[in-house]
Amino acid sequence: MTIHSKRLGARAALALLACSLSHPALAAPQAPVPAKAAPQAAQPSTPPTPESRVDRERLLETIRALPTKRAAWGDADHKAGLRDTEKLLIDRLTKLGYKPTLDPIDHLGGNREEAPWNNILIDLPGTTLPGEVLVIAAHFDAVAGSPGAEDNGTGVAAIMEMAQLLKDQPMHRTVRLILFNLEEAGLVGSRAYVGRRVDDWNEGKEKIIGMVSLDMIGYYTDEPNSQKSPLPPDSKLFKPPSVGNFLGMGGILPHRWFSQAFNTAMNEGEPRLKTVVLDFLPIAPLDLLRSDHAPFLAAGIPGIILSTTAEMRYKHYHKPTDTIDKLDPARFEQAVRAVLGATWRLAGPADKPAPALAPPTP
Repeated sequence: MTIHSKRLGARAALALLACSLSHPALAAPQAPVPAKAAPQAAQPSTPPTPESRVDRERLLETIRALPTKRAAWGDADHKAGLRDTEKLLIDRLTKLGYKPTLDPIDHLGGNREEAPWNNILIDLPGTTLPGEVLVIAAHFDAVAGSPGAEDNGTGVAAIMEMAQLLKDQPMHRTVRLILFNLEEAGLVGSRAYVGRRVDDWNEGKEKIIGMVSLDMIGYYTDEPNSQKSPLPPDSKLFKPPSVGNFLGMGGILPHRWFSQAFNTAMNEGEPRLKTVVLDFLPIAPLDLLRSDHAPFLAAGIPGIILSTTAEMRYKHYHKPTDTIDKLDPARFEQAVRAVLGATWRLAGPADKPAPALAPPTP
């Protein structure tokens, strides 16, 4: 009896198992399958700022493309190279979709039948404040015997990069990019440019908010005692840095509102770049008047220079050894990012309110 009962129990169990496999309703309850989540709506992405698109290799390629002989006060090869440089820059700007304006200047006592030299200008017109103009400039000539990679191929490359990346960026204010000629011959190009327009500025026909000269922005070093200063080391107003790891800005006290605004905007555009600003003196030391911002300052226009400080840091200044291998590509790229970002911010992206940019009221 007991044995039979065990056999019957086993058969019943097998039958029940078979029944449960053929009828899922009798199987052990399954955990509920979670419902699929509803697809999330795509979040609008923040468009990249123009300085984020600066291309290091493109910057260096521009410098490599410049003739290594491009001096008005040089032999025939240097003069021909300067003409070729002018043509190269015009052609590249034209390919970007611009119609460059040529600003003819004196040809330095050459044959009066020769064509004049030219400054090269392009405007990016403002959308709501087109009469307020922010000028960013660099000279494209060099001294005879120097390839001019740092002085001033770096400034030229920055201007060309800005021309490419700001072209489709609507801004409230007009941005004017200028490539000056004959800077090395005594600021001839910028003096001629200012001299022909200062009356219009004084009459209010055009308002130049400020001018920035990019003159050597690619050489940096972390070596101790690598930096000299235009001010004495015992100055109570300014402790000169001793290491050449920064981009210097030179301005004057009456226009400090502009230099400080531009420096702040540079730091926003590229926080990694170290800057040092000298703008607390009522007049600029002579060492800070050796570039194309000086004629603007003389005309009462806020003008600043951005520079790695020439011979105060760079032992290859105006020498045959001023070649592209001396540059610091990473920090050069950061400098261009900073300048481009500051220009875009102060000109004012058109999708935001125009930023205030004016001297403080008395």
